[in-house]
Amino acid sequence: MLVKYKQSYEKTAMGLLAFSCSDKSPLALLELVRSYEEDPARFLYLWRVGEDFVGIIGMEQQDTTMHILHIALSPSFRGEKRSYELLDETRNLLPLDLTLTGQGKTGELLDKWNQVAI
Repeated sequence: MLVKYKQSYEKTAMGLLAFSCSDKSPLALLELVRSYEEDPARFLYLWRVGEDFVGIIGMEQQDTTMHILHIALSPSFRGEKRSYELLDETRNLLPLDLTLTGQGKTGELLDKWNQVAI
């Protein structure tokens, strides 16, 4: 289940974001989380499976496009199938007129997911 970020999840969000960021310093991760808090066009969701947060997805909306900026799963939940489940839940959360996009590895993952989803 996707859960909208709130400040009480700050440390959990920082830990999950560290899996997708090259700069894993606490200050850089804190600044990243704060950028999601402060920018109304940015959205951060934590993915809960059972009682545990096991993934995170950060997005930025520009018109009718939702750019995935960060996506990460904890090591015990990694794999394309789990990533697809996270993307499925994200797609179900968003209005249908929004297009999901990503760059680099995230773009490649989205392309594969779109082929499976069809």
